[in-house]
Amino acid sequence: MKPDDSPITSKSKTTALACGFIVALAGFLLINLFSIGTLKEPTGLTRDMLGKRSEESSQEGSWSFWIARNYLQREKAPPVVMFGSSLIGSATFSADSVTVKNYRDCVLDRRAATLEKDLKMRLGQGTEVFNASIPGSMASDAYLISRALFKEDDKPQLVIIGVNPRDFIDNTVTAPADTEPFQFFSRYVGLGSLSKAAFIDPFAYLDWTFHQYLPLKRMNSQLAELGSQLARIGQKEEGAHPRTLVSHLNKKRDIMQVFMGGGLDIRKGEWLIPYPMPYGFQDNMPEYMRRYKSTKTSLYPSEKKFFNAFLARLKDENIKVLVVNMPATLPNRSLLPDSFWHEFKTYLSSTSIKYGAEYLDLSDDFRFISTDFLDTVHLNSMGGARLFNIIADTIGKSSTLSAAAIPQDLPTELRTNVRTSASENTWK
Repeated sequence: MKPDDSPITSKSKTTALACGFIVALAGFLLINLFSIGTLKEPTGLTRDMLGKRSEESSQEGSWSFWIARNYLQREKAPPVVMFGSSLIGSATFSADSVTVKNYRDCVLDRRAATLEKDLKMRLGQGTEVFNASIPGSMASDAYLISRALFKEDDKPQLVIIGVNPRDFIDNTVTAPADTEPFQFFSRYVGLGSLSKAAFIDPFAYLDWTFHQYLPLKRMNSQLAELGSQLARIGQKEEGAHPRTLVSHLNKKRDIMQVFMGGGLDIRKGEWLIPYPMPYGFQDNMPEYMRRYKSTKTSLYPSEKKFFNAFLARLKDENIKVLVVNMPATLPNRSLLPDSFWHEFKTYLSSTSIKYGAEYLDLSDDFRFISTDFLDTVHLNSMGGARLFNIIADTIGKSSTLSAAAIPQDLPTELRTNVRTSASENTWK
């Protein structure tokens, strides 16, 4: 036996290692303890904060980054904001390409031109509608986006929320915290009691808790972002990747990916919706068979908690709300049992009433036919035009919603005239 391998020496090494670990742990805890006063509750995302992110220098990022950038670079909040997933996105961009008779860049063209046109016809006054939809967005994501972007003195007057069962029970999503919008916006928002609903995995929740309350954990994230920024020093902002417009628009698969794709490398000039759209219906039933494999998911009650909190906060902020249960084809609806549909519709209706929102159920509306769809759930230009015509009718017939849709800076006498006109008219 070598001298260094004696039982006494091995025991000394073990003791030294144990002492070293205890000292390191004590040091870690002391540093965090003395730094705890530096922690501040997140109060939202600002233009300056966004400008310091590495995505700004590279002009490349996720849909969440681009939504935040488009919204925060505005002089003031738009009167109307639409939330939802690619279901709202496909309806908006498809219909808008026909309305403006030109292609739409999903990164930059965030004004909902078709709904703006329809509202002007109903209200007799122009307004602005911001499309905050994100592919794959869940109910929890809409809540976080609004918390991060809406400020006390800079918020919309009316919010339209397009929802679908997938926003609550997607079997390909484990927990609200799994989504890209959650990971992007949650750093700017205090979750409070919703934190447990966000994480189904207890270890993920524990890690998030450490990140919230241990300064050194937060510092790691800040250092990672700083490193990303330093890595881009000297890089020049580039334009769109070298891809001709015609070759991009003629790729059938690329066009559907524009509606439903994601990632962290999204750039302006590459996610384009053509005019006219050169393709027809696609069968996405296998995808939704996976998404709707079970209605009894742990995700469902968590998403309900976020949706309730979303409506409650909008009510507290005196923002009027229209909840729209989005249309889908019969084959897609048939993937879910009647018992689920009954519970889901009852939940949306009762929750909307509870928080002072208006509810519009178009999930099985006979006015939407198969030729209105790109696939079993996404609307094409005809379906989008039909959707926004109905939404504009609903807003026009409601004195509360029509008043909220009108810009605040309109003279009082004009706002009164518009409200009176809207309440006295009906449309077929």
